[in-house]
Amino acid sequence: MTHRTFDLQAHLPYLLRRAHFAADAIFSQVYGTDFTSRQLALLVAIAQRPGISQSQAAQEIGLDANTCSDLVMRAIGKDLLRREKSPVDARQFCLHLTPAGEAVLAHGLALAREYQAEVARRLSEAEREQLAALLRKMLDFGG
Repeated sequence: MTHRTFDLQAHLPYLLRRAHFAADAIFSQVYGTDFTSRQLALLVAIAQRPGISQSQAAQEIGLDANTCSDLVMRAIGKDLLRREKSPVDARQFCLHLTPAGEAVLAHGLALAREYQAEVARRLSEAEREQLAALLRKMLDFGG
């Protein structure tokens, strides 16, 4: 294979990266610029497991520890989260949503179907389900 015969548009990593960029652009169109898709994912993870540690949250949403730490600090700065010392391990912090964080999360979830539909607007319902199932399989999410 040479650079002349390599088909970039058939290369899965390239397609995944482009799909990610497209989804982020659509996120801004649907949600505006007050928060990011990563911040919304963080809020969901914390709402589902109040008191989760920062490292657990990073694992939940697929971020490295440093990136998640920055995300948490920005969310704290926006008064979306609060950190408390863990009652079990003083080296860790437990994360909780603030009332403002709960409001942002509620707004985010209210637009989630619209966002998902816009991301997959060129796919049929069956294709959307198939794509989601294949991505879950690829990422080893089970079920």
